[in-house]
Amino acid sequence: MANSSGIGRQGSIGAEDVFGFERLPVFPFAVVMIFCLCVPAVGVAALLLQLAAFGAVLAISWRRLPAILFMALPFALLPIFAAMSALWSDVPMISLRYGVQLLITVLMGVVLARVLDLRQLVLAVFIGVSLACILGLASGRTGASEGGVVLIGLAGSKNQISYFALFWIGSALCVLASARYRPFTRIAAALMLLPAAFVLWQGNSMTAIVSAALMAAMLALLALAHWLGRGGRMFALAAAGLLAAPVLVGLPQIEAEATRFRSDVLGKDSRLTGRTLLWEAADSLIRQQPVIGHGYKAIWLGPQGKGLLARNDQDDGRAFHFHDTFRELQADLGLVGLLLFLVPVGFVFLRSIALLIARVDAPRAFAVVTLLTILLRVRTELVIGPFLTETVVLYAVLAALLALPLGSSEREAERTDVPRHRASPRTRSRPERKPA
Repeated sequence: MANSSGIGRQGSIGAEDVFGFERLPVFPFAVVMIFCLCVPAVGVAALLLQLAAFGAVLAISWRRLPAILFMALPFALLPIFAAMSALWSDVPMISLRYGVQLLITVLMGVVLARVLDLRQLVLAVFIGVSLACILGLASGRTGASEGGVVLIGLAGSKNQISYFALFWIGSALCVLASARYRPFTRIAAALMLLPAAFVLWQGNSMTAIVSAALMAAMLALLALAHWLGRGGRMFALAAAGLLAAPVLVGLPQIEAEATRFRSDVLGKDSRLTGRTLLWEAADSLIRQQPVIGHGYKAIWLGPQGKGLLARNDQDDGRAFHFHDTFRELQADLGLVGLLLFLVPVGFVFLRSIALLIARVDAPRAFAVVTLLTILLRVRTELVIGPFLTETVVLYAVLAALLALPLGSSEREAERTDVPRHRASPRTRSRPERKPA
């Protein structure tokens, strides 16, 4: 009888797991994906390994794919429209190809957010970025910048390694601050803060350094908000909105003063290293096709981009852009593409405010602060692109924040954080048999 019951249990497991690999953990594959995203200098090998890890995650989670794809639809509309732009693009096959690549990139972020909970997602980012940046430090690869030779590691550029350091610092701080991680993991996070700060400083990117200061300030404010009740958090957010209103009104004057400080005090190019000329060219292209754009990647990889590339001493349009996400999207996909990006992001941003009012913890703080840190760079950098680290992380935190329940308060979270174990067949209660 014992053998027959054991065979029955094995049969039930086999019926649930059709192929057997469904029982494999997805966390190691998620770490590999994030690691490969942070080592673009390795080349095609890193991309192939990243795609293989993504395929493994999809295979393990194949039962959940319909639900994941349904949730990804609001975020997938932008890359789908990018692929459809092949219908009016000057280079249709290029627009189709890169549109499909952008769709895969967006799906990577959404799938990571759905197969991992937010706590695991933060830990995967921390481990993946830590491995990539430590290997970059060990490689000693450097590159040229305005201030001289700087460290670029395996990131490919000083800006990229600085932005990776931002993810490194943010995830390390949140792992360190959360009691839900094991002590060894929190100690490792504390030890990683010093090399992360070193990488950020060596990158010599003023945008990244300012972003790091804002990120630290936001995390500190959220740490204080953790001790407030819902009413206190709502009052604090309302006060922050009121304080931000004068800043928004005086934004043109602030930008003018920042430009003067950059040129007169820091000795930077008043034209932002040629970006103002790029922005003027982008505005001209946008006026030509304001609604649907010229086609995804049709500017830099089509005939219209040759003059712009030559003017900026570039010969490869695959890695060049307008240094403005909004202008890049409008030039490629017009007002329709810009709205397909802004509407989901705006909805999740408003939802994140409600989530912070309901509850503040370290993983939730990481998601919100990472979202804000990426959005702060949309007017000076490109954050939407095929196999771009920022794109995967952006859509991962967007999907994670969208999936969190709005009604979870601190007390409810404490109850739901306790794991619930199913009773095994041997311990499951059975009705007592009455004697005949």
